Amino acid sequence: MSNCAGSRSPRVRLSNAAAALALLGWYLLVPPSTLPPSVAYKEPLRKWQMVRGFDTADDCEEFLSTFYEQSREKQSLDMLEPAYRDYMFAKCVASDDPRLKEK
Repeated sequence: MSNCAGSRSPRVRLSNAAAALALLGWYLLVPPSTLPPSVAYKEPLRKWQMVRGFDTADDCEEFLSTFYEQSREKQSLDMLEPAYRDYMFAKCVASDDPRLKEK
C-alpha cells in the first residue's frame, strides 16, 4: 500500500505544476491614459491598464503588431483613432511578471 501512495505523489506534483502553468498568461498593458504620454509610460507596470489577456506571448505580440499596422494604414488616410496614443508604449507582459506586484 505504501508503494501506491508513493507512486501517486509525483503525479500530484505534476498536476499542480501543470495547473500553475495553465494559469500563466500574457497581458497587453497600456500606460495610464489620464497622464500625458511623456509621463505615463514611465509609471510602474502595476499602474498600467490591462487591455486584453492572451495565452501566449506570440499571440499578444501578433495582436499588437496587427494594431500598429492597421493604425499606420488609417494614419495615411487621416483616420487615426485616439486609442493609438494609448498603444504607443503598449507592452506584452507575463501575468507572473514581478513588476506587476512591485510597490
